[in-house]
Parts: sequence; C-alpha cells; structure tokens
Amino acid sequence: MNGKMMEPLDQGLQDPAAAALTMQDTLAQAKSLAENITLLNTISKLANKYANSTMIPRDYQRNPDNCFVAIELAGRMGVSPTLVMQNLVVVQGRPAWSGQSCIALVNGCGKFTHDLDFVFEGTPGNDDWSCHCETIRKSDGKHLIGTSISIQLAKAEGWFGKSGSKWQTIPQQMLMYRAASWFARTYCPEVLMGFSTADEAEDIASAPDAAPKKRIVV
Repeated sequence: MNGKMMEPLDQGLQDPAAAALTMQDTLAQAKSLAENITLLNTISKLANKYANSTMIPRDYQRNPDNCFVAIELAGRMGVSPTLVMQNLVVVQGRPAWSGQSCIALVNGCGKFTHDLDFVFEGTPGNDDWSCHCETIRKSDGKHLIGTSISIQLAKAEGWFGKSGSKWQTIPQQMLMYRAASWFARTYCPEVLMGFSTADEAEDIASAPDAAPKKRIVV
C-alpha cells in the first residue's frame, strides 16, 4: 500500500524536465506580478500629478482615481493620457467618447486607406434625410459602407423628441456623429474600447420607457 501511495511522487521526481518547466512558469508569473505592481505604482504616482493640474477637464481635477483609469486606458491605446482626458467624458456616471474623438480614432486607427467619407441622402430637414460613412479597408481593398442614420430613425428611437435634444438644433452634426459611431462599432470596435459616444449615452439615458409596466393584482 505504501509503495502505491509513493508511486506518483516517484514519477514526478523522475521527470526533471517537467519540474524545470513548472519552475520556469512560477518564476515567469512572479516576474510578471512584480512588473505589474511596479507599473501600477508608476501609474498611481502619475495620476496624482495629473489630478493636481488645472489644465485637464473637471472630471479629472483632484480625482486621481479617474486619472488612473485614463492613464491606463491611454497606455492600452498607445495615445497620450491628455488626449483621453480631453475626449473621454462622464455621462450619467459612465465614461463615453466625444463625437469628434470617435471620428478621429477611426481615421487614425490605420485600418483604412483614407478618412471616413460622410454621404448624405434625402432632403435636408425631412425625415428621409440620412447619413452613412464609407471608406476602404487596407487589408483586402473592400469598400465598406456603414449603417445609414436618418432623422426618421432618430425620431423612432426617441432621440429627436426629448427635451433639449441636439437632434433638433444641429441635426447634420448629430447624423455624422451617430453614423461614425455605428461604423466604428461595426468595422473597428476595438478603437472605442467598449465605450459608447457621449451623444449616444445622453440619448439612451434620456430615452422614455417604451411602455409603462402594468401592475397585476392577484
């Protein structure tokens, strides 16, 4: 019985290659953890520096935690932390990209042969007035056409009619912003890092409920 219980241990001791590999994995994990801790400490110090500045948006001033998130995000995107702070705003407690930064991120991602073309169709001011984005993908030369955003769609989704809606005052700009964000979410979602745009976040937060819930009395 003792011989059988010792057999797995004996086999492990007889396999130095496996033991060496396990040791290498352990050392690699320890090194990675140490590097991550060092990096986090560096980001934390930098975040405190940024938080003391008056040249960054209010959401980040005297808020090192928000600065920390922005710096970490900038590192993953390969851009300046200041660029992220200037263009990542907080809407209803959630971070969102400004409309113009979404266009800039798509144009600068390097996946397309040229900047986005904004194509308008329909009659300006009417429900059929619409906009979509087009460009060409570098990898295969395919002509990409984004989803068409129309005033009719904006009204149907409840974006147009809400109080203070920019769809009523600057409809052309809103059509372009929404066309760009939907194009990005379809053909290069990685550039948005999972965030929506500020105008989308505002529309979603302000959209009325589709229908009131009925109370059922039993």
